[in-house]
Amino acid sequence: MKGTQLLVFAGAVLLAGLAGCSSSPEKPEPVPDPGPALEKPFTATGNEPFWRVIVEPGQLVLERPGKPTEELRYETVAQSDTGHRFRAARDGLSIELVTAPQLCRDTMTGMPHPRQVRLFINGDRFAGCGGDPEQLILGVEWVVATIGDRGVIDKSRATIEFLPEGRIAGNGSCNQYTGTWSLNGETLEVSRLASTRKACEPALMDQEDRFLRQLEAANAFDISREADLVISAGGEPVIRAAR
Repeated sequence: MKGTQLLVFAGAVLLAGLAGCSSSPEKPEPVPDPGPALEKPFTATGNEPFWRVIVEPGQLVLERPGKPTEELRYETVAQSDTGHRFRAARDGLSIELVTAPQLCRDTMTGMPHPRQVRLFINGDRFAGCGGDPEQLILGVEWVVATIGDRGVIDKSRATIEFLPEGRIAGNGSCNQYTGTWSLNGETLEVSRLASTRKACEPALMDQEDRFLRQLEAANAFDISREADLVISAGGEPVIRAAR
């Protein structure tokens, strides 16, 4: 009897042990979010010496004056909120491109870009900028703080919104306005401004007139350390606006 009881007890222990195990695999941990992808094609350039890299879907293109254009397949080594790293190699040529989401100004034109870029060619390091400058100003309603050297009238509101497809719109201080805008190389151009015809207090009408004249005279923009939009004409800041 004791032997039978011992056998039953041992069997119960074995069944309990098997019940605590599972032949099905454990649920895998979720893959971390790789971060935002770059727009494709993504273009980066640098100066002295000049170079251009274009990251297209499936290939990386390297352009340098006096040298053949190189087209290589690449791998994305790192991709996160703090930047991207691409690598490509072929026939003795090794390329690594590193981007970081930090404001970068072209050393020749002064045009601001949304990303700083480092390019390594066979170990040699080159610095440059990347991304479309439009990304810095699109999709934001910029609220004007100063026009020329004068602040806006208390409780008045002048705004600028750069819209897709080259459209611009906003409040001039009294009336709504629309127009067109473009970035051509190193130049910002605002043109064909038209506004509604509501009458306001003379001071507001004067401010609106100065604002629209300065906006249409614009030929450059920058982003300040405070993340303000600074619009210039003839090398002088004429409008400053905040997000």
